[in-house]
Amino acid sequence: MRKLPTQARSREGVADILTATASLLGEVGYDGLSTNLVAERANVPVGSIYQFFETKDDIVAALVEQFQGSILRLASEQLDAAGAASDRRAFIARLVDGIARIQAETSAFICVFSGSPAHPRFDGLARELRRTLIDHLDRVFAEAFPKLAKDDRRRMLAAWSDITGALAANLDRSRPAERARRLEALKHILCAYLDAKLAGQACSYRGALAQK
Repeated sequence: MRKLPTQARSREGVADILTATASLLGEVGYDGLSTNLVAERANVPVGSIYQFFETKDDIVAALVEQFQGSILRLASEQLDAAGAASDRRAFIARLVDGIARIQAETSAFICVFSGSPAHPRFDGLARELRRTLIDHLDRVFAEAFPKLAKDDRRRMLAAWSDITGALAANLDRSRPAERARRLEALKHILCAYLDAKLAGQACSYRGALAQK
C-alpha cells in the first residue's frame, strides 16, 4: 500500500475497495479487473483508490494478505500433526472442506489461489498464497510422517497444490450437487497420492532394513 489508512473513514474505504475487488475477481477474473471497475463497485472515486494503491496488483496483494489469514486460521484450528497421523483421510477432508468454505465465502479466493502464468506478478501472488498452505502442511507432515523423505514430501505438496487449484477453480456454488462431487473427487485424489507416497516410503524403509 502507498500508505496505511489511519482514520476510521479511510479504513472503511479500504475495506470497501478490497470487498469490491474480491467480488469482481470472482465475476470477471484477473484479466477483467481494473481500478475503474473496483471504484465503481466500491462506490468511491477512482482517485481514492490511488491514495492507497498504485495498481490493481497492489489491491490484489492486500487481498492475498486477507486470504493468508483465512488459511492460517484453518491450519491452526483444524490441521495439526496429531490429526494427520491418527486419521489422514479425516485430515484431508478437513483440509478440502476448509478450502471450500473459504471459496464459498469469497469466490475470488480460488481465482487468486490458481493464479495465471500469463501474468507474472499475479501468478507470484498466487504462489505466495499457496506457499502459506504448503509450508504449514510441510511442518505438519514432517511431524506426522517422519519416515516420509523431505524431498518426497515437498514434491507431493506441490502436486497437491496444483491439483487443488485446478479442481477448485471450477467449483460452482450455484450447482451444489456437482460441487459436492468435485470436492469428494479431490479428497480421493489427495488421499490416494498420500497413501502411495507413504506406501512407497515404507517399502524403501523395509528394503533398507533388509540390506543391513
